[in-house]
Amino acid sequence: MGRLAGDPWYDRSAMISECAEGGDRWPPLLPSQFTERLDARAFTEGKDDKALVSRLYAGAFREEMRRATRLGYGGLGWGDAEAAQVARVIASGALPRLEALSFLLNEVGDDGARALAAALGRKWVATRLSRVDLCGNSIRDGGAKALAAALAHGGACPSLRQLYLDYNCIGDKGAEALAAALGKEGA
Repeated sequence: MGRLAGDPWYDRSAMISECAEGGDRWPPLLPSQFTERLDARAFTEGKDDKALVSRLYAGAFREEMRRATRLGYGGLGWGDAEAAQVARVIASGALPRLEALSFLLNEVGDDGARALAAALGRKWVATRLSRVDLCGNSIRDGGAKALAAALAHGGACPSLRQLYLDYNCIGDKGAEALAAALGKEGA
């Protein structure tokens, strides 16, 4: 941050713009993944603070994820890889209070939906999750069937009340699988 155009008087929006340039928002990384990425970087002009930075990240990750009730990733242009990464975090059990998950208006397809389904289908992982919004993505029958299979398992997402899949590419077979899994004939 000391390289912000050499100007000691910068504002917050300028700092965010400068730091974000050339990159997009990443999905959350598990502490082990963060450490792997950190090990591939060189910084602090010769001092090796990687162990400290890694410990600080792990502590912050645990604290923030433990408290998080909503994860909103709407309109970020994310696809299957980012959805799969969020699924890894969910599957890790790091989000015990998660109530709402949104991937509204992204590019998540069947592979991303399958990854999310695998995470959400695990017992005792998303027990408080009541709302999932996957509207405006590229999910087809395969992804819808995976979500249906995950939600049909007893104990998986017992609090789920709202599942939004509008504006995807789900056909009759996917819709039928979802309706059967959710116990709503003719839905």
